[in-house]
Amino acid sequence: MPKDIIPNYPKDITYNDPSEFEYLTKEEQDILLDWCDLILKMSTINTKHTSYGLKHLFSRSRDGFYISNGTFKGAMLKLGFKYATTNSGINWMFNISEKSLKQLVARDR
Repeated sequence: MPKDIIPNYPKDITYNDPSEFEYLTKEEQDILLDWCDLILKMSTINTKHTSYGLKHLFSRSRDGFYISNGTFKGAMLKLGFKYATTNSGINWMFNISEKSLKQLVARDR
């Protein structure tokens, strides 16, 4: 999928609502879910990464494309990840394995 693909978001979204995942096409959803599914779940929340930073890692990945913060949150919820909010309440942190995330980023270089 070309990197210049931008999901067809309506003009009035907040870019932080997990329901924005539903605006992706089935193909876009599958690509995002497949990428996120390569990150292993842990029992505790990893505070080193937020949804905002992770969405950028995805967009720079081999098959990545632009997504909103909310879209990334929605994908992680679909896969059963737990989350905690940052102090601002906008970004989320997830129960992700640091090791598996580093391996995924290295794979996408």
